[in-house]
Amino acid sequence: MIFILAMGAPNSDKWLHKHKGELAGVKLVFGVGGSLDVISGKVKPTPPVWKKLNLEWAHRLLFSPVAKGQKSRWRRQSALPKFVYRTMIRR
Repeated sequence: MIFILAMGAPNSDKWLHKHKGELAGVKLVFGVGGSLDVISGKVKPTPPVWKKLNLEWAHRLLFSPVAKGQKSRWRRQSALPKFVYRTMIRR
């Protein structure tokens, strides 16, 4: 059995850790983040120019709303540019 989890980080990780004992028959679990929101039409897809430039994450960071009770999207995802800098630029 395959289990697809579409809650987004870190909620999917927390949910999976809490409920892993209930998933005994599941052979594969993977997270799809907010993909189902885009497919269902709940969230508008990223414009093609952002995708072509591989900046879909930046578009989400700037324009996607944050769910009630979550930290600001900027605060959570500001770690991405820091990670790139620390791993690729500052060797």
